[in-house]
Amino acid sequence: MLSSNKNSPQRLAPNHPNGIKKVQVGCGPHNIMADWWNVDIRAFPGIDQAMDVTKPWPFNGLEYVYGEHFLEHLSLEGAIAFLNNVWKSLKPGGVVRLSTPSLEWVVSTHFNLSETNPQKRIDSTFSMNRAFHGWGHQFLYSKDFLQSLLENLAWEKVVFCEYGKSQHSNLIGIERHGNYRIDNGYPNVWIVEAKRGESRSESSVLSYQKLLDKSYVSYVRSGH
Repeated sequence: MLSSNKNSPQRLAPNHPNGIKKVQVGCGPHNIMADWWNVDIRAFPGIDQAMDVTKPWPFNGLEYVYGEHFLEHLSLEGAIAFLNNVWKSLKPGGVVRLSTPSLEWVVSTHFNLSETNPQKRIDSTFSMNRAFHGWGHQFLYSKDFLQSLLENLAWEKVVFCEYGKSQHSNLIGIERHGNYRIDNGYPNVWIVEAKRGESRSESSVLSYQKLLDKSYVSYVRSGH
């Protein structure tokens, strides 16, 4: 899978010893960053590489992986595979940063249980379901579950960040979607960073994945 960014012929892929070690996933055609290796499942003009990030990655020794409004477009099973691939592809101490819609914000802003107007309740019903299923969304994350997911997949130093803010200079001001807001005490997106440690217990990760399969994934799979 070679670079398709014909405007930058000198760009070296992350698997090259001198290649770009920062990978942006799910970049689409309008959010390409010059100093990152930009990938998407579709071969949009200008991106560096088309790849399915839920399949094994050809990279290792990465420094950063970033995805904005991306995780929610994967099934939970796909998200687990993606996070495991990121962990394996980052160098120890490497950082992943993700932004994804906040389940708490959606629930608190999209349906008013005290509303008595039937038409407004109907409109809210549609609004809630658009949040869950519109725009290709497959799974929305609460803060507690997102933190638990990362920690149980052996990510360390899980930190929730404000829009555009980070302790890492390469990640400051990186968000592009805009429209960040806080309502009822919840941000409309969770922005989280986590660090890859030196090693992890694969048996513990597998046990956690089996727990998620029993709690949720198997139910979705049975509905296909």
